[in-house]
Amino acid sequence: MKVRVISAAILLPIVLAAIVVGDWFFAGLITLAVLLAAVEYVQMLGLKGYGIPLYWVWAMIVLWLADAFWDLGTWFGIGIASTVLLGAAWQLFHHDVEDPTATWALTLAGGLYLGIGGAYLLRLRALPEGLWWTLTVLPVVWIADSAAYSVGRRWGVHKIAPDVSPGKSWEGYGAEVLAGFLSGFLLVQLWTWVSGGLTSLSSWQGLFLGGLLAVLTPLGDFFVSMIKREVGVKDSGKLIPGHGGAFDRIDSLLWAGVLSWLFVLLCQ
Repeated sequence: MKVRVISAAILLPIVLAAIVVGDWFFAGLITLAVLLAAVEYVQMLGLKGYGIPLYWVWAMIVLWLADAFWDLGTWFGIGIASTVLLGAAWQLFHHDVEDPTATWALTLAGGLYLGIGGAYLLRLRALPEGLWWTLTVLPVVWIADSAAYSVGRRWGVHKIAPDVSPGKSWEGYGAEVLAGFLSGFLLVQLWTWVSGGLTSLSSWQGLFLGGLLAVLTPLGDFFVSMIKREVGVKDSGKLIPGHGGAFDRIDSLLWAGVLSWLFVLLCQ
């Protein structure tokens, strides 16, 4: 527990600084996190005998992130199509790969999943009031997740899906949802005060967005847990002491970026 707190205390200021500065700093941090998660994704599935080529996963991810940052237009479609076709051709000439069709599909799936999640975190920050939205979304996920961890660890009895994630309980999930609603509501009020009323975000938007994230982003956690249980590992990696790997840390955030961007779009 102590190691977990120390790691969080070191990483939190870096992430918050990246959100505030935005631009290249934020894009660079998201890119680094997603590319490291891709390494862990490839390594985990390698335990099942899938020789997924990391550079094809990275290529797909970089295309999604580059489009979110620069708006590649037609070139984005050309890049995605080329990556899909060249990846298929690569499998044809590597007969030593076990289950080449599944390997090709898992390569595309990993690149799409991580690329889309990372891209929409960049798109969220790039919105006209992206600073305040991002400063609401990411902390809501962290606070809600911490509430679930604390309550579930102490009082969790009724497991949600013990075969997928043995540590997740309905008691913890209830605390997570409550914390999501409350933190979303309070964070928007805080940013309104900090900005001197310059942000148009409303407390009700914070309330509903916080609830939406707390209800749905655990699915990202469960998805990564499903992969980990399938390959027989506890964590996606050992990059962050007390927290596991990069994929473990961004699993819920990948969903949060997409959900929040859609929420903001509907609010406009």
